[in-house]
Amino acid sequence: MARRIHGGELVWICLLSLSVALLAGCQRRPAEQPTPPPAVASDVAEYVGGAACKECHEEIYNGWRATFHAYKFQPATPDFVVGDFSGTHPGQGKATESAVRRTDAGFSVTTIGPDGKSHEFPVRYAVGSVWKQRYIAEFPNGGLYVLPTQWNVKSQEWVDYFGPKGHKPGDGAFWSDGGREFQYQCMGCHTTNSRVNFDAATKKFSTAWTDLGVSCEACHGPGQRHIDARIQDKSNTIVNPAKVADPQRAAMICAACHTRGASPDDRFAYPVAYRPGGQLNFEFDKKPAVYPDGSPKEHHQQFNDWEASGHAAAGVMCWDCHSPHARGKSNRFQLKLPGSMLCTTCHTVEARNTHALHSVNNCIGCHMPSTVQSATPGDLRSHRMSVVRPELTVEAGDVSKQPNSCNLCHYHREADPERLVHFLKAAQKPQSCKQCHDKEEPGD
Repeated sequence: MARRIHGGELVWICLLSLSVALLAGCQRRPAEQPTPPPAVASDVAEYVGGAACKECHEEIYNGWRATFHAYKFQPATPDFVVGDFSGTHPGQGKATESAVRRTDAGFSVTTIGPDGKSHEFPVRYAVGSVWKQRYIAEFPNGGLYVLPTQWNVKSQEWVDYFGPKGHKPGDGAFWSDGGREFQYQCMGCHTTNSRVNFDAATKKFSTAWTDLGVSCEACHGPGQRHIDARIQDKSNTIVNPAKVADPQRAAMICAACHTRGASPDDRFAYPVAYRPGGQLNFEFDKKPAVYPDGSPKEHHQQFNDWEASGHAAAGVMCWDCHSPHARGKSNRFQLKLPGSMLCTTCHTVEARNTHALHSVNNCIGCHMPSTVQSATPGDLRSHRMSVVRPELTVEAGDVSKQPNSCNLCHYHREADPERLVHFLKAAQKPQSCKQCHDKEEPGD
């Protein structure tokens, strides 16, 4: 005969059952574990190539195909080569001490090789096409070398690039010297998921990459797990820079290629071990090339500029101004609005004092001066978002040592920096002129 349970005992049994249930709930079954972020699980994830993304993200994919990122590195075909390989360009041989020509098979450069003798090198790949274009030869051991002839797009001229014009084989900086291979210098930021694969025993390269150019997975991480994931897990299996909680770490995704420096072992000129979502400073040492005030001298330093700007402090990110997946509105820099129109979506400017000197619609003319050289001087702008005042040029002693926003303007290019200093002071505080001039007698 079953024993009758009293009310008090029933309460204790219910409480005990509830406790067991709660404890059981704290022990998640493996199937319920949240998917780790791609940055953590990148060792087990696989790259699939940008074309695999098109199936679900066709509009975004097609937009990306219209950006510069997609064409950073391509085979040297007539559709992509922009340099004048006719061999008759005025001054080409004198400027580079090398010769270029178009052949039935493609393009070639005749120049001094690693043995100190002249050879004709077939062009295998081309790098860039907007500001400049460089050309790559492949050596018998698989090493890729940037040939010493660079085509500057704006000036339509050939210039020497670590070639016989200024270097000799074996000096450590000659175009074909060991360590100057494209695999170590440039490849990581011009291809997606590149692997050097150098065999020290045979001294041969077996280079590989998933995509030519900066493709989807260069910014979002490897995509195989994302493709395989259930619908509810999709967002947890890919990196979305805009959804990375830490703004600094989010911006590092762009910084991986928009920062000048080297890997910690100083072997690679790009962060070879970095993956989107990771901590870039663990994989890369910044080595900026700047003027005394910190303004950038050379290209791909936009992240350094951003860190020093008010934008970083305010949480304004790269993609707040630039469209990652679209060419841009009436411009070629993937901007969401053309030029200074973008600035005025956040900033209101009153036409007074220095802002009254010029059109209030030219924000970038003063706040993003053209201090940077990619191919030709001033072909890129600073992203520090600060006016470089002429006082800094006066302190440095020369415009070449420290350019400023005023002298970089076409109208003031030949102006004396000291006169510009006085001019700006007068515009800001007209009463300050009296400190020097109110004691002058009439006619002085």
